[in-house]
Amino acid sequence: MKRFPLFAVPFVTLSLLVCGGMNASKSLSQPAAVDLVNAIPDGNYRFCSQQPKTTNVTPPDAIVGNCFLFRKQGNKVVGSYYDTRTLGEESLCLRGTLSDRFGGEGLELIGGIGRQRIPAKAESSNLVNWDKEGILKVGSAVRFGKRTMAGQPIHYRQAAIDFMRLYRYNLGNKLPPTRCIR
Repeated sequence: MKRFPLFAVPFVTLSLLVCGGMNASKSLSQPAAVDLVNAIPDGNYRFCSQQPKTTNVTPPDAIVGNCFLFRKQGNKVVGSYYDTRTLGEESLCLRGTLSDRFGGEGLELIGGIGRQRIPAKAESSNLVNWDKEGILKVGSAVRFGKRTMAGQPIHYRQAAIDFMRLYRYNLGNKLPPTRCIR
């Protein structure tokens, strides 16, 4: 197994095939079928589960559903997956790699102001839905570190995002995280 510097636990890759092409300057009217490594240059991006009504979505209240705000450098990705309906209180930081597939892991705080418990059966090696839409799937959840006032850190050693069900949005004024551990 590879070791991934984000966590002190083995990096487990679970992947999802993404293919096709996209226009890098506009939101999409169709979900993103994307070869993410080659179709988009290094930079910051936001993909969300609800189709944008315009190609220039700027106000945060104009975005609904689940969003993945991420930074891509080469084949590496760090980002935040969040539910806009909870004002971002239900979110997790994801880190992974891209080739023709996406594979990664995530870190979430449970029991603070956001989610109160991990998704059912997420401790098994089988992937389960993190969100209601099933766009983000997680597995192999373990408690990570000590519980604080902010909550109990949970490390999902497996995470996969179904980019085929996401639409590209403009970045707006929110930037993705640069790493998942402070």
